[in-house]
Amino acid sequence: MKMLKTAVIGVAASTVLMTMNVFAAEHTVTTQGLKFSPLVVKIAPGDSVSWTNMSTHNVEMIEGLVPEGAELFKSEMSQDVTHTFDKEGVYIYKCTPHIGAGMGGAVIVGNPVNLEAIKAQDVSGGVGRIVKKAIKEAESM
Repeated sequence: MKMLKTAVIGVAASTVLMTMNVFAAEHTVTTQGLKFSPLVVKIAPGDSVSWTNMSTHNVEMIEGLVPEGAELFKSEMSQDVTHTFDKEGVYIYKCTPHIGAGMGGAVIVGNPVNLEAIKAQDVSGGVGRIVKKAIKEAESM
């Protein structure tokens, strides 16, 4: 009886996980000159973001500006890339060679659980502009 109960729970958990993947969405961010469009993307946990038209660009999550324990994802230069986000929160990213020109963006995954930590960061320049826009979007949720 205990084995049957364990098997039923395992099947139910597998069904939930498979269902979550079926409903996961893919969002696209396109580079246009020295900016990402859209600048801020709001997605659900389990969704993916694809960055396209990455001719001389990359995507690098910025330490201290992602949820605690989240992967500090960094793509290869000049490669279109897709990344799946499972952990809720605000993720601020940059194009490594072009952040001086303000090239970066934000992904808000589900509930912006790290919003207060993002607000507490001392950022300026291109990153500061991105953080301000991300905070404004997160607060409007």
